[in-house]
Amino acid sequence: MRTLALAATAAFAGGALLTQTVIVPSWRAAPPEVFLARFATEGPITGATVFPFELASLVLLALSIRGSSARWWWAAATVCSAGTFVLLLYFVPANLALLDPAFPPRDVAGALAAWNRWDWLRTGLGVAATAFAVGAQLSVRAERRR
Repeated sequence: MRTLALAATAAFAGGALLTQTVIVPSWRAAPPEVFLARFATEGPITGATVFPFELASLVLLALSIRGSSARWWWAAATVCSAGTFVLLLYFVPANLALLDPAFPPRDVAGALAAWNRWDWLRTGLGVAATAFAVGAQLSVRAERRR
């Protein structure tokens, strides 16, 4: 289960990095009307692809704490993963606003700038959660070798 926790967390972090380094820059470079048309498809597909890994990560990391000698590593990873869920308080309304056909094109640049900043935070939390999960696995392996 702990290997699955690490795998799900790394998959989420990889998806978040891909979003931030490839998808978001292309959205920001597009004219507002083009972005809004693309986001209507790409936004939900991106979320539907990444969210299951985010959810699996949180659940599996939380379950990995109990009974582990590396529980502090797992707890740190879980806190980071939980942080990505807290950010849904921003992302759900922001995404719904961008999906609204009445969203004003003149507001796209500002909305995407904010979205980009919050998504870098989410990406950083995902990468940190992965690093802590790796630390947990390495800690347990080192302990077994003693």
